[in-house]
Parts: sequence; C-alpha cells; structure tokens
Amino acid sequence: MSEFFHSVTLDRDLCHGCINCVKRCPTEAIRVRDGKAKILSDRCIDCGECIRVCPHHAKKPIFDPLSVMDQYEYTVALPAPSLYGQFNNLDDVEIILRALIDMGFDDIFEVSRAAELVSDATRKMLSEGQLPRPVISSACPAVVRLIRVRFPDLIRHILPLQAPVEVAARLAKKEAMERTGLPEEKIGCIFISPCAAKVTAVKMPLGTRKSAIDAVVAIRDVYPKMLNFMKEESPAGEEYLSSGRMGIGWGSSGGESAALLNDRYLAA
Repeated sequence: MSEFFHSVTLDRDLCHGCINCVKRCPTEAIRVRDGKAKILSDRCIDCGECIRVCPHHAKKPIFDPLSVMDQYEYTVALPAPSLYGQFNNLDDVEIILRALIDMGFDDIFEVSRAAELVSDATRKMLSEGQLPRPVISSACPAVVRLIRVRFPDLIRHILPLQAPVEVAARLAKKEAMERTGLPEEKIGCIFISPCAAKVTAVKMPLGTRKSAIDAVVAIRDVYPKMLNFMKEESPAGEEYLSSGRMGIGWGSSGGESAALLNDRYLAA
C-alpha cells in the first residue's frame, strides 16, 4: 500500500513532457523522465496547479462519484461557499439548497455556517494575543501541506483550528444522529468541493486520525444535475439557509480575512 494518497493523477498517455508543470509546481514535485512527467509523492501537495497549466490535460483530479450517496441511509450535503458563486444572477441561495434536496440529499449543512464559527473562534484567539505572528489560516489544505513540505519553520504559525468543512461535518453528523436516531456509520456527510486538495485532506488528513467527511464530490459533477432542479418559484416549505454574509463571503477572494473584522491581513 502506498504511503501517500494523492487526488492529482497523471495520465502518461496524454503527457508530452513539455515541462509546463515542472516550471509551475510550487514544491518541485514533478520531474520528466523518458519524455513523461513523474509526480513525486512525498512532495506533491495536490494544489492542482499542474492541472491548470497542462495544455494536454494529462493531469486530472480524483473525486468521489455522486453515486456514493447510495451507500448511506441518510445523506447530508456540505456545500462549499464557492458553489453559490457558480450561478449568474442568483437572487436567493435557497434556490441552490432546495435543488440539492431535490437531487436526493436528506439534509444540508452549509460549510459557510461552520466558517462563521471558525471566524468567531479565530477572532477570540487573536484577541487573546497568545498566537505566534503572523497567523496562517489552516483552512486550505494545500497551504498547510506546502508549509509542511517547504517551510516547516512556519508550522507553529498555522492556526490551531480545524478547517470549516471538517467542523461542518462533525456538527452535521451530531445533529443528524440526534434527529434520526441512526448510528454514525449510516449517515454520510458529502462535501461538494471545487478543490482537489480537499479530497486529499479527507482521504489522508493531517493532525487527525480520521476525517468526519465521508466523501468529496466535485462541483463540476453536481452543477449540471442541479440545473435540472433549480426553480425560481418553489412552494413554501422548509428553509435550509443557515449562514450569513460573512460565512458565504469565505467563497470569495479575501472573504475569510474580511470575516475577522480586522484590516491587518494579507490575502493570498
């Protein structure tokens, strides 16, 4: 069994050995041997930069299929805040959340709701003045792994809090168990993610034995199916929106920092 799990994979048949990925990899994790790229498992952080720059589409991310929902008696969707930004002229986030229910999810726990909790906890920790500065967010698994691989001296600066999606999964399972009476293993928390690095964070987490997230599906797989269920006019029923502007704002550049209500930050 391999020591590492990686969500970024290489199709050697499509690789032309053009070295675009070699030049852009932030951890120097790619070599070209015999005219084909090779990813070094111990250096790859699954940031997906090689996917973005490869003109031959030889790099691909691995996500769980939507059919993973069938493995659980009760499924909870964990939509990333960035999901809301995929739709033009969206008047109400509730339209997206209802579409997820119509797709077959039993419940929804917005990651943006957990993001607000993480923001609150971060503000409190910053105000106490005990954290070494500068404080680096732990929300992005690619950044955390980048620090681990290339800048280990900065590890102590990483915020000692779980990422919002992990917080969301733990709270979602607790609420679902109380609501349904089902055991934890029959409840599936499925993260709808835009990012390959989040898959690796779930399959091979750092700093914890096991993630509370059961599967990670790609926004690209969910989006076309959601369109069939999105209706501007829906009958009155249960409302699923539980987060506010600050939590949803995590899906935009600088949104996480803005939620700290502090202008002394650098958003990268």
